[in-house]
Amino acid sequence: MAKSAVKKVKITQKRSGIGRQEQHRRTIRALGIKRHQQSVVHELTPAIEGMIRKVSFMIDVEEVE
Repeated sequence: MAKSAVKKVKITQKRSGIGRQEQHRRTIRALGIKRHQQSVVHELTPAIEGMIRKVSFMIDVEEVE
């Protein structure tokens, strides 16, 4: 049986969490980002998609292979 291709995304924080709502800061932290300008790679799951939508104004997202 062939493996399904799981998309991966690279998420980079571009805007500071200072002065943001607590929920936004916690979402960034839940994505695994600890510092400004840090990047992390995640598999694109519905949970990750929801987090990306929540803080889309603070991050850049690009697809990786």
